[in-house]
Amino acid sequence: MASSKSDIYAHWRDSALVPRFFSVDARASFVVLLCLVRPNWYTFGAVVAIITFLSILNYYRISLVAAGRLLRNFLTGSTKIILRRK
Repeated sequence: MASSKSDIYAHWRDSALVPRFFSVDARASFVVLLCLVRPNWYTFGAVVAIITFLSILNYYRISLVAAGRLLRNFLTGSTKIILRRK
């Protein structure tokens, strides 16, 4: 197969995609590693909760940064506090 000029830089297209380890989001690998090192029900529950949360975000195509901003906006509300100097 002949490569064209557009195929040379094709690997840059995938640089913004979410890293995946098989079908699981790779950002959950730290918690999975923690569960393997220190196995108990709490870390197993944390692994299941984080993988579920990241899967839901991936399903709705929301990045982790955008989810954090949505959470912050939900917690603080839409009113802004104005601080005036004297």
